[in-house]
Amino acid sequence: MRIVATGISGSGRETHLRRFVEFAKKRNTEVKLFSVGSMMFEAARKLGVEIKEDKILDLSPSSLNFLRATVFEQIIREAENYENIIISTHACFRWKKHVFQAFDFHYLDELSPDVFITISDSALPIKMRLESSMQWKGRLTLKEILVWRDEETLLTKSIADYRRKPFYIVPFSSPPETLFNLMFKQYSKKAYLSYPITHIEDREAKLADKDRFKNKLRTLGLTVFDPGEIEDSLLLYKLKELKDTGGEKLVVEENGVKTEIHASEIEDVVEDLLDQIVARDYQLIDQSDFLVVYYFSQVMSPGVLSEMTYGFSNNKKVFVVYKGPESPFFNYYSTRIFESEEALIDFMSREGMINGKP
Repeated sequence: MRIVATGISGSGRETHLRRFVEFAKKRNTEVKLFSVGSMMFEAARKLGVEIKEDKILDLSPSSLNFLRATVFEQIIREAENYENIIISTHACFRWKKHVFQAFDFHYLDELSPDVFITISDSALPIKMRLESSMQWKGRLTLKEILVWRDEETLLTKSIADYRRKPFYIVPFSSPPETLFNLMFKQYSKKAYLSYPITHIEDREAKLADKDRFKNKLRTLGLTVFDPGEIEDSLLLYKLKELKDTGGEKLVVEENGVKTEIHASEIEDVVEDLLDQIVARDYQLIDQSDFLVVYYFSQVMSPGVLSEMTYGFSNNKKVFVVYKGPESPFFNYYSTRIFESEEALIDFMSREGMINGKP
């Protein structure tokens, strides 16, 4: 199995992939991780050239292409020694207010990947990681981060579509078993988990119930894509808090590093965040086999109903756990409604949809 994994700087791509490799190792499965960025620095050192991290993207295109070609030639040679490999790379870079590609189609053809994925994360933690980096500190606004994240996903998906290979968005905070299933348990059914997020009572408790249910489904062998694992709406909540308190900037701290974001910078991306949330959730639905709607509110959620409509109208079955007054629209876009988690799980077990069996 050969996977190409992309993700912008600050997405946590390398951390997620290393965590996955360790997870696979504990299950007696070896996966070789090739980190293109690190290998390019090493290739330069072997050539007697010391390149600072914050200067590599200032190299001429010919120098970058030479280093990249050197690394991919090495990957192609070494890949023959491994049954399973992941190539960690960028699809594109956004540097000094322009974007340029970060791969070579020739070497993609040589490697012939089986699957393409993009590791993605919420805008706020990406911003925080970039601000703690010597290479990226002070370089990108939230707007530029959102644009780059979108470009990275689109370009990776376009390559996968062109090569007629599967593409998946994998949230940084998703467990390693998600990628493990995509690589080694392709028979595992993929479920998109839909649920109300805004305007619900006892929000934290309800979302904790959702997480418990999600973990139960994963334990039963399902590969679950949870849109809440990329929580861009967090920035919108932070903006509301700033407005309510009259604050001018958001200050967040992680690992001793403080990041300051002016309220005006967040206000500038509100529409971008909202539109990207919808587009990304639809992509997560597209990459799933069916939807599981976990509905714990008596009030209809426009977001949930939109996801149900999108999935149902795009050849996906929609299974709903719901106790409440019936709505003709809610019923119309449901394949089947269950009054309890147990009833849904029993149904999926009888239908051979769970328990992780091929």
